[in-house]
Amino acid sequence: MRCLLCRQQVLRNPPLDQLLSFRPLALSPLCQQCAARFRRIDERHVCPDCGRQNDGAQCRDCLRWAKMGVSSLHHRGLFVYDDAMKQLIENYKGIGDYHLRRCFAAEIAGLRQIRAAFVPLTSEPAHYRERGFDPVLGLFDVLPLHLWLEKSATDKPQAKKNRAARMLTPQSFTCTCSKVHMNRYRRVCLLDDLYTTGRTLHHAAAAMRAGGYAGEIVSRSLIR
Repeated sequence: MRCLLCRQQVLRNPPLDQLLSFRPLALSPLCQQCAARFRRIDERHVCPDCGRQNDGAQCRDCLRWAKMGVSSLHHRGLFVYDDAMKQLIENYKGIGDYHLRRCFAAEIAGLRQIRAAFVPLTSEPAHYRERGFDPVLGLFDVLPLHLWLEKSATDKPQAKKNRAARMLTPQSFTCTCSKVHMNRYRRVCLLDDLYTTGRTLHHAAAAMRAGGYAGEIVSRSLIR
C-alpha cells in the first residue's frame, strides 16, 4: 500500500493483539512521516464541554453558550486545526481531492465505541453540486450513518465568515426522521468535519430536538 500523501510504500506490522482479535484491521493509510505531521488532541487538557485544548477549565465560548441556556454537546475533536491540517482540508474540500477522505479512517472508525446513532451534518444542495461530493459523508463513511438532517441554502459558507458572523448564522437544518424512529436510540452523535464556534452543531442539535428527539445528543469532529 502507498501513503495517500507522499505516495511512498507503506510497510505494515500489525500488533499481535489486533491479529488475534479476528476483527478487520484498522490501519492508517499514511506513512509514519506523514502521520506525524498531524497532532492528535490530548483529551486530558481540554474544555470539558467543547473539547478545546486548554488547562481543563470551561472555555469562554462554552460559558457564553451556558448563559444562553444552550446545553453542552460534550464535543470532542480528533485533531488540532494547524497548518498541516488546513492544507489537507483545502486539498480535500477546496480542490476536491476525494481520496484524502481515507487519511484518518482508522481514527474515525474508533468512534464506534460511543455506541450512538451517528448523524452527519450534510452539505446544502448547492455545495454538493459544486463539489460533486459531500465532505462530511466522505470522511465518516466508515461509520453507520443516519441521514436524519437536511441543510437548506445559506448566504455564505461558514468557512468564509468571521467569528461574529458565524454566531449570527440563522438555523438551516431540518430533521427529516420520524420521532418514533429516532427515539429508538438513546444517544445521537452529530458529526462534522470542523468545530470552530459550535454554531453549526448547536443548530443541528436544536433541529433534532424540534423533530422530537428526547435522548442524549453529543458531537464529534475530525478537527477542533
